Amino acid sequence: MSNPFSGIISPQLKLLYTNMIDALLEDTALTLPCRFVYSNTRWTKCPNCQFNSQTNKSNNIYLSGGPMPFSKGICPYCNGEGRIPQEDVSESHNLAIIWDYKKFIPIAEPIKIIDGSIQTICNISLIAKLKKVKELIVDTNIEGYVRHRFIRDSEPTPAGFGSDDYILTIWKRS
Repeated sequence: MSNPFSGIISPQLKLLYTNMIDALLEDTALTLPCRFVYSNTRWTKCPNCQFNSQTNKSNNIYLSGGPMPFSKGICPYCNGEGRIPQEDVSESHNLAIIWDYKKFIPIAEPIKIIDGSIQTICNISLIAKLKKVKELIVDTNIEGYVRHRFIRDSEPTPAGFGSDDYILTIWKRS
C-alpha cells in the first residue's frame, strides 16, 4: 500500500510556510521591539584625570574641566585606572516573543526551562548578533513602566520548514 501523504510537501507548500513566517516577523506584525545589549569591550580615557601613556594608568592629577574635581589621592572617577569602560553598546530589533514556556517550539538542545523564560523567533540574519548579546530587553515601548530583562539560556537554534531561515532562542529572566 502506498503512503497517502506522499508528495503533499511540495516546494509551493514550503514557500507558503516561509512567506507566512516572514509576514509574522515583519516589524508591525506579531513582533515587539527589543534591545540587544552587548558587553563593554572598549575603553576610553578618563575625562577627569591625566593619562600616563607609559604606564597606561592615571597620573592622578585632575584634568581641568573634569566632572569630579579632586586635589589629592586617586582619581574618584576612574579609581586610578586612567580609563573607563564605554557605555554598553546596544541596538534594536523586532522579535516574535513566546511568553508561555508551555507553548515553546521544541528545540534539539536539552534545556531545563524555568518559569519566567521566553522564546524568541527571528530571521537567521541575526544569528551572529544573538550570539554576542549580553542582555535582551523586551518591549522597549513599555520600558518606562516595566523592564523585561533576559539573558540567553540556549544557543540560537536554526529552524524552518525545509530550510533554516529562522532562529529560536530561549532566554531566562535576569
